[in-house]
Amino acid sequence: MATVPEPDCWLSSEMEPRASDIEGWGLFARVELPADALVARLGGRLVADDELRALFADPATGYVDTVSVGDGVNLVLPPGSPLHWGNHSCEPNLWWEDPYALRTRHAVPAGAELTLDYGTVTDDAGYELACRCGTASCRGTVTGTDWRRPELRAVYGDHWVPVLRERIAAAARSRP
Repeated sequence: MATVPEPDCWLSSEMEPRASDIEGWGLFARVELPADALVARLGGRLVADDELRALFADPATGYVDTVSVGDGVNLVLPPGSPLHWGNHSCEPNLWWEDPYALRTRHAVPAGAELTLDYGTVTDDAGYELACRCGTASCRGTVTGTDWRRPELRAVYGDHWVPVLRERIAAAARSRP
């Protein structure tokens, strides 16, 4: 079972939401951020896959921000969290430290949009997102099975949510 998260999200005061060229709104660095800076700690409540499917199916729920944190366990972020505006990029400047913490991959200049690769967030085989990041390495589509891509494993190393790190390790052990 995943560790229990805080009830609310924490976002560095060095980030702010602004209009994004990627999609709607995004999170931007107010100042230059050094490599390995802690910029966000996710909070919310843990739900099983069946409860998550029910949330997605309920039209009254609205948009649900989630992260896979364990086998069949998902973190649902609180409604209205500024982390909702975090956009995807195939060349992100943020990555996972642990199930709930995001750090910068490298130094990020002031004014840059802070992004995460959504392929490092979920193990839902049905998840698919048309990518609009516009980077040189844009995959066009982000899926819940991107963790199987060797080139992404090489780029991100251990910087995946734990459930995906475990699947990557198991896949490596099962190779002849």
